[in-house]
Amino acid sequence: MTTEFSIRDVVVIGGGLSGLTAAHALKLRGIDTLILEKENDVGMPWARRHPQLTLNTHRDLSSLPGLKYPVGTGAFPKRDSVVAHLRDFREKHGFDIQCGVEVFSCRKVDGHFVIETNAGIRRSRHLIVASGRDAFVCMPKWKGLDTFKGRVVHAADFGDAMDYTGKSVLVIGGGNSGFDVLNHLSRVKTGQVWLSLRRPPGLLPKRLGRFAVHRLSPIMAKLPTSYVDKLIGWTQQIAFGDLTRYGFPAGPSDAATRLARDNIAIAVDDGAIAGVKRGQILVVPEVVAFSGTTVTLADRRTLEPDVVIAAVGYSSSLTRVLGPLGVVGENGSQSGVVELDKSTVEGLWFVGMKPSLTSYFVEARREAKSIAFSVAAMLANERSTKQ
Repeated sequence: MTTEFSIRDVVVIGGGLSGLTAAHALKLRGIDTLILEKENDVGMPWARRHPQLTLNTHRDLSSLPGLKYPVGTGAFPKRDSVVAHLRDFREKHGFDIQCGVEVFSCRKVDGHFVIETNAGIRRSRHLIVASGRDAFVCMPKWKGLDTFKGRVVHAADFGDAMDYTGKSVLVIGGGNSGFDVLNHLSRVKTGQVWLSLRRPPGLLPKRLGRFAVHRLSPIMAKLPTSYVDKLIGWTQQIAFGDLTRYGFPAGPSDAATRLARDNIAIAVDDGAIAGVKRGQILVVPEVVAFSGTTVTLADRRTLEPDVVIAAVGYSSSLTRVLGPLGVVGENGSQSGVVELDKSTVEGLWFVGMKPSLTSYFVEARREAKSIAFSVAAMLANERSTKQ
């Protein structure tokens, strides 16, 4: 039996940091807002991640509007601190959140959105998508992967780093999640660890001396992208020296360009490079095939890891959810060159779907403020027209 509900001013898909930030900006303007969260509680995607998980963004740039972390929280908040922060924010503002509600698809009928969920149909005048970029893990179809006798996991299922004690591990991918895994493995007495790379990573140290490098990100965000590319390259050189000496591929310093153009987040080193320099982690070429107990690399070398960790990214749920609206390409990204907080469909908005130099928290606040201003103006105009 289908359950119908009255038309809300705004429905937000996703009750994570972006959805909560959007709801807060709308609440400040007195706008009726409903949040639909597929999990049974706020913060569950964070709570399921490995226990060592720590933000790469500084505490001062990683908080929700008007709420600070408790005294004693580290400069880079840990998993449980982030979960508590999200839940404290929810309790403080009393948002209308329906948990356990998964959105299947959205379409627009007679000027409003019809949102099909596992709990019936919801309707709204405006729809904000804040479901994140990592709804599903990506696992490439490497040749012979199904024949591999070792363990293969995605970085999302990394688990406790101590479980890798004494084991040889191949990490495929030098992005943000790849270096997160390597940072934690570098603190464990593993067997040999290999890092498979196709291209040089965009990489920054978490600290230079005692200074948290991320605190400079608001300044860097105001500079031209080409300048930031150079600054990141210089910082890499100062922090790590010539990484090609350790097998890293040579290539241009274009981390900021790739962030802006391809939405590829900049990785952060917090121990991995030290592991490389002492030989715990060896950098190797791209993986081309699996067979039995072996993994073949692009240079025809073979490895026999106990565990393979695929740190090869995630995909969003946009294709499935927004397909009927015709604004999403085959790869899960929006079709056409459009801003993520705007859309070719009037009343459809996006928050938190794009990484930035600062943090998802800072970017979500900027996007949410802009959207709330626009939504308030549109609703006021609609109501004045009807009078």
